[in-house]
Amino acid sequence: MKKYSIIVILAFVGILSSCNDDYLERLPETSPTKETFFTSAEALELYTNSFYGYLSKNEYENDYQSDNMAEQSTPEAVKTGLYSMPVELGSGGWKWTQLRDINYFIENCKASKGIAQEDKDKYLAVARFFRARFYFRKVKRFGDVPWYSKVLGSNDEELYKARDPRTMVMDSVLADLNFAVQHAEVTTSKNRVNKWTALALKSRVCLYEGSWRKYHTEAGLADADKFLTEAANAAGEIINSGLYSTYNTGSSKDYYNLFNAEKADSDEVIMAIDLAEGNISNYNKSFTTTSVGRRGITKSLVHEYLMSNGNTFQSKYADVETLPWYDEFTNRDPRLAQTSMPPNFHRIDETAIVLPWFGQNHTGYQVVKRVGPAIYDNGDPRDIIVFRLGEVLLNYAEALAELGTITQADLDKSINELRKRVRMPKLSLTPALDSYLDGQYKSTSNPLILEIRRERRVELAIEGFRFDDLMRWKEGHLLRDNAEGIYVTLNTYTDRDQNGVFDLYIYDGNKPSDAGSYPKVDFFKLGDAMSLSNGANGRLLPYNKALPSFGDWEYLSPIPLEELTLNPKLKQNPEWEKINP
Repeated sequence: MKKYSIIVILAFVGILSSCNDDYLERLPETSPTKETFFTSAEALELYTNSFYGYLSKNEYENDYQSDNMAEQSTPEAVKTGLYSMPVELGSGGWKWTQLRDINYFIENCKASKGIAQEDKDKYLAVARFFRARFYFRKVKRFGDVPWYSKVLGSNDEELYKARDPRTMVMDSVLADLNFAVQHAEVTTSKNRVNKWTALALKSRVCLYEGSWRKYHTEAGLADADKFLTEAANAAGEIINSGLYSTYNTGSSKDYYNLFNAEKADSDEVIMAIDLAEGNISNYNKSFTTTSVGRRGITKSLVHEYLMSNGNTFQSKYADVETLPWYDEFTNRDPRLAQTSMPPNFHRIDETAIVLPWFGQNHTGYQVVKRVGPAIYDNGDPRDIIVFRLGEVLLNYAEALAELGTITQADLDKSINELRKRVRMPKLSLTPALDSYLDGQYKSTSNPLILEIRRERRVELAIEGFRFDDLMRWKEGHLLRDNAEGIYVTLNTYTDRDQNGVFDLYIYDGNKPSDAGSYPKVDFFKLGDAMSLSNGANGRLLPYNKALPSFGDWEYLSPIPLEELTLNPKLKQNPEWEKINP
């Protein structure tokens, strides 16, 4: 661990350098000291405003590392094992700047004079919310990590202590979350931490930790049920408050429209990042450019959506592996066509029908969820959803199902609220075992838990949850399955949308000599690492190289070598020392 990564910077200009310009403009002209700064509730608010910069605009990118998406040519390192190379330079995720600033605020806020305790607690709740979030992300990545709850000086021996047990750290995270729930503002706000935001984070954190402990038996961690119960209770408090509801206007495209609103819907969205102040994102660009990975949805995700009557996709067709693209979108859960580009699709503010273009994806399944008008392709100002009721409902149902206490009433006010929005049949408490799902997942054969996992994957697709879900369920093997795309025949003109006009030609040699006669055809040449699953026909394989098996040791990341050198009390995560000796 670097000394300077924990050293407190007393100069407030340095501490608040991450604030956006609006906050900086509100600072006094002279740089304040801690004695002069922590003297009013307004000052506390000013400091905690800087913490919101820790929220990421790009959480959706986590889906690139999962089995939901595939990139051009080479998958993410987590799929190929490239991340197993020695980690010698950079933080490797072992960075503590945020924690330093949070703890500095907590310490000085507690010691401040002349501020009402109620005001102190309100802003301490914000700080402890972000500390809980910080440590949750560290624990997900490394497991055991050193817990620091105070400001450390450059000569403090604790800078070089060993890692604290995961159990101790997560109990401390839970204490932070409980404090935030108790003391944060009760009034709802989409852009600021409040009681409901804290409950949403608590439901997410506790579901992760509870299910991790349940399925990762090799870790030998107790109290899985304690965290699952906390997750269910936190989610249930939000649901029972009646303050939030699923976005449902009665339109068949409510799910699609929820993500395309410039301002996040205040009924369903618990917290969002407001990008209106010129702080744009690249979401649109990620899926509409030819230069950013050409990311496409996988067949694995597409085939998990149910038929519109609630039956499984696999039960409808004798051979789904050879099914044309058009048929894959016929009579399916409406969320499929509002996530992956369907036949007869046109972009918002446009009327021209478009098809998935291989210049923008490499699987034939193109992302349309939250992909807005073309005016946002070079800069997207729409709100970024951080927490929404949809996730909370799924957290609630899964936690209760894992505890074995779920009822039909619980399903009706959670999973079935999401299904009602898209006019899908209700999920019953005793569904039949789906052999397709049972074949995918190894950690459970419980039919209800499998169906809840399906619902979670479908509802939260391309929102950045899938990688974490696979890790906590101990289903890492799915990260190493070769991603597949649509079914095609090589060197053959294809009419994907069955309108009588050829629109696709996949080839592996030279472009056909008569290509100029087909102006509406998307000509796509297979790259060096691409092929079809059966040679001359089959599923597109964006990356056809053999992938290594997934080992239990890969559920945690390695501590960077330089940190082990700086602090001999740190010990490498199991098995990584064989790769990073």
